[in-house]
Order: sequence, then C-alpha cells, then structure tokens
Amino acid sequence: MTGSITTRSARASAREAARRAAEAAQEAIAARTRRNTEDLAAYFSALERGRTVDCWLEERMAVLRAQAEGRRVGHRRACGAALAAMRECGESVRDIARMAGIGENAARELMRLARAAEMPQDCGGEPAAAVRDGGGGDGQAAPWAAGTNGAAAQ
Repeated sequence: MTGSITTRSARASAREAARRAAEAAQEAIAARTRRNTEDLAAYFSALERGRTVDCWLEERMAVLRAQAEGRRVGHRRACGAALAAMRECGESVRDIARMAGIGENAARELMRLARAAEMPQDCGGEPAAAVRDGGGGDGQAAPWAAGTNGAAAQ
C-alpha cells in the first residue's frame, strides 16, 4: 500500500506543479497582452497625430503658395516697371529684352503687367480685359510665366 500512496502523492504533486506552471504561463500571456495593448494604443495615437501633421502641412503649404504667388506678382511688376523706365528713356524693346536676357514678348508682357498695376479696376475689382490674361488679349498665358525666355513662345 505504501507504493500506491507514494504514487498518489507523486501524482498530486505533479498535478499541482502542472497547474502552477499553467497559471504562470497564462499570467505571462496576460501580461504580454496588456503590454501589447498599451503599445498598440500608443502606436495608433501617434499615427493619428501624424495624420493631423499632414493636414496641417497641406493647409500651411496652401497659405504659403498664395503668399508666394503674391510676392512673385509683385516682383514681376517691379521687373516690368524697371523695363518700362528703360523704354521711357528711349530704349527699344528689342534692346531692353537683349540687355535683360529675355525675349521681346516677355519684356512686353512684364511692362504690361506693370501698367496693369497702375490702371483703374473695372466694376468687379479686376484689371481691364486687355490685361486679365497676361496682356495679350488672346487668352494665352504670358510666355515668361511658364519659364520660357519669350523667344520660342508664339
């Protein structure tokens, strides 16, 4: 009988050891799951904040583009005013364009832009129709606006 008692107590202690090992494994899994949940929450929070940065950047870029266009137009008008001053001093458009390193059409367009800034506005607050489309009245963009030197345009 002592053999069966020893076997029974060995079985009971083996069961107890297995139960403790299973509980420890389950606790390890639960702890790992809690850590993963916290890490995933941090991940998704940072991901959402990153997306808001993208939206903020797009909005900011739109504002900066508008400001840059305003400055660009101002500088183009200043270019045109300088070329117009040369023209008023008797220089030909051909010579002015050659000295400026641009095409004659581009020089004319810049001078028109400078004149448009001085012209009265129509009822809608826009420049007269002749300068709305770059001064040519033909609906085409000014040759210098596309980065060409004006020589190849038209």
